Amino acid sequence: MPAAPPSAQPPRLTRLLAAALLAACACRPESAPPDHTSQDAAPLPGAPGAATPSPHDAAPAPQPAPSPAGDGAPQAVAGDDTSGAARAALDSRSPVKLAPPPFGQALFRPAPAGGSAAPRLVKIAEQKNQITDEAAWFTTNGLSLPTLQVPSVAAGGASGARPLPSFVPGSYRDQALVKAIDHGDHLVLLYGPNHAEGRFVAVLDAARKVVAFFDFESFLTPPEIAPKEDEFVRGHVGWAVVKDGVLYVSSGHRTYAASSKGRNAYLSALDLASGQLLWQSAPLVCNADNFVLRGDHLLCGYGFTAEPDFLYVLDRATGKVVSKLPLKSGPEFLVEKDGKLFVRTYDTDYVFEIR
Repeated sequence: MPAAPPSAQPPRLTRLLAAALLAACACRPESAPPDHTSQDAAPLPGAPGAATPSPHDAAPAPQPAPSPAGDGAPQAVAGDDTSGAARAALDSRSPVKLAPPPFGQALFRPAPAGGSAAPRLVKIAEQKNQITDEAAWFTTNGLSLPTLQVPSVAAGGASGARPLPSFVPGSYRDQALVKAIDHGDHLVLLYGPNHAEGRFVAVLDAARKVVAFFDFESFLTPPEIAPKEDEFVRGHVGWAVVKDGVLYVSSGHRTYAASSKGRNAYLSALDLASGQLLWQSAPLVCNADNFVLRGDHLLCGYGFTAEPDFLYVLDRATGKVVSKLPLKSGPEFLVEKDGKLFVRTYDTDYVFEIR
């Protein structure tokens, strides 16, 4: 607007008040005129084709609290949307195809272990459960498994699972993420066509780097199959953990042992760097949802309808069975807490003191 003639200029006080009013209005963002020059720029968030806003475009995102001492687990950072890049990195890798195992007890090379005495399990509690009250068992006893929430898998009885970090790939090529296990200093990711057929195992270290990636296809089809049982004996990888450069893993199928002529439910130890099989346990020792690594030993369990049900202690160096205890039904979950082993079976809950 052109300036008024000198004779029309308002008094000094009036000019100061007007200037102050104009300055206050200029500071209000809602009063600013639209920027018509930006119509051809990037679309607004939420519009078709819009890119996810970068956290650097806004105020710095709050950082998560530091992990407890000794916890080297990979942490999800607020605003960290790296799943796409992580998935692309994993898709570009070719997993190590493992040689067929012997499907029987074998020792090729001992795994590193300290040789401490085997734990002795003493039963201190036993009671019937309601079969469908898994969640209550975890909650009542203050228990949890180190599993993370996987979007493609329905929530199970292990309540309290933490959210899946954004950097974890939700799939490997056409294989879905079916289980994610957080062991503190490393993650184990299981991929497969569905929840019942985990086949690929990826191990990520605390820096989120993939340090091992294996294809367990050769472990999943037993060498002998009873007539008309082919469709039922397709196996899966159930649980895995790394210790001292060795991957300990359970594998097997979910039907009767007779369907594979007893070749089922193994624990195996593999060299993490090469995939070389160090040992495989005897069959029918581990078909529970998980197993527990405790010092120089592995605690696991096996059972099925009309078959013997047992809790086993295996030597971590050789895979040999050290001891076994009878159970009244097939074990489902094993959780160690405060010097005790809590065992959930199909219809009975146990507590064992670890001595």
